[in-house]
Amino acid sequence: MLTKTVTKLNVPGPKAKAILARDHVVVSHAYGRVADLVMSHGLGSQVYDVDGNRFIDFVSGIAVNSTGHSHPHVVRAIQQQ
Repeated sequence: MLTKTVTKLNVPGPKAKAILARDHVVVSHAYGRVADLVMSHGLGSQVYDVDGNRFIDFVSGIAVNSTGHSHPHVVRAIQQQ
């Protein structure tokens, strides 16, 4: 649950900057970046970057629109397969 709103972040942080520098060297430039964010994981409607910043996922990720990120029922069903 979000308890406060932060409107100014130092993004990208140091870990993300290191990953983005390597990304620039090894990943095709045919794929553009919308933002300099490096996500580590998602949970429900929130995503987290490698520097520990938490964001609301207003686009609901890709292919997770109905359940959010890491929904326990979906994770359990996949584990049981």
